[in-house]
Amino acid sequence: MKKLISFLSVLCIAFLALVPSFTVLAAETKVFLKPVEEKIYSDTEFGIQIHIQEVEKLWAMGLDVIYDVEKVAFLRAEQGNFLSSDQTTVLMPIRNREDEGRIVFGISRTKDSPGMDGTGIVATFIFKALATGDTVLGIDNLILKDPALMDIKSKSEALNLTILEKDIDPPVLTVEPVPPTYAEKATIIGKTEPKAIVKVDDREVTIEDDGSFKYEVTLKAGDNLFTITSQDKVGNITKVSLTITRKKPVIIQLTIGKKQAFVNGLLVPIDAPPFIDKASGRTLIPIRVIVESIEGQINWEAKEQKVTIIKDNIMIELWINKPIAQINGIPTPIDIQSPKLAPKIVAGRTFLPLRFVAENLGAEVGYEAKTQTITVTYPKL
Repeated sequence: MKKLISFLSVLCIAFLALVPSFTVLAAETKVFLKPVEEKIYSDTEFGIQIHIQEVEKLWAMGLDVIYDVEKVAFLRAEQGNFLSSDQTTVLMPIRNREDEGRIVFGISRTKDSPGMDGTGIVATFIFKALATGDTVLGIDNLILKDPALMDIKSKSEALNLTILEKDIDPPVLTVEPVPPTYAEKATIIGKTEPKAIVKVDDREVTIEDDGSFKYEVTLKAGDNLFTITSQDKVGNITKVSLTITRKKPVIIQLTIGKKQAFVNGLLVPIDAPPFIDKASGRTLIPIRVIVESIEGQINWEAKEQKVTIIKDNIMIELWINKPIAQINGIPTPIDIQSPKLAPKIVAGRTFLPLRFVAENLGAEVGYEAKTQTITVTYPKL
């Protein structure tokens, strides 16, 4: 029996010798420094983030950051969100030994909170660059602890920095022109360098990560002058002036049977008087005074007997004696309730249905039966 046991023991040992080992060594957690800015200039502030990568159950951390006091000066530290992303309170004692060029830094979660897993920013150190040239920020005395205060295996990397001459170039700032408008509000659209401070007059504007921005402004009647400024992090400023004109609404008044119109109170002669079509009860007018008063275009094609009206992005096409028009190429009945209503030529003059044309151009039409006065307001209020 003893011989059998001995044989089995030897066999087991031999088998284990042939099977590959599956022992897993604990991975090292990496701690490194990363600059916030792409470029660092002398006489300016800059941020250095303390990153931790692929850690498990991190509860506390301690380290020293070593820096060259002739190149940079430490200003302050800002807590990152890695250890407090679950709303756990974090303690962050810090002491700057300026004479040594050493920042003694510690951070820990409180009470019986669990450790944090993953990758993130533990803190950001804010420095001021004092002189140009190359310099090194190092990590010393690195300690990571789990909730049981057991050590977490770790490694760190130093950071090489180059401090450039002070930036004296003003930031690039482009602002899109805004065409004259009838609207009460307009949007200023522009772009500058990322992380600049943008203001419209004295009001700060939020900018996107790529430096683009949009800002809505309220307009008074007439010319509105705005000053847009962009200030980079070292204080260089670019200014752009932008004038946005808010046009007064156009109010056109016509009277049935009269060869005259009033445009914002000014008398304008017209070729022929408006009249009411007996068959439909609708008002027909020589439309040119309406279109040109709102800065539109009107064209007549004799061969097709077609009128084309263009205003901004709207195109209306009408044909003499045809009750179907086209708006931006889409066939549209002129009047569903009066299906025979169509443009006409009377005494050599072209007359168009007033309400159909005016409303499709964005105007409002009013009518006072007692005086037979038509009021067209553009744009519709």
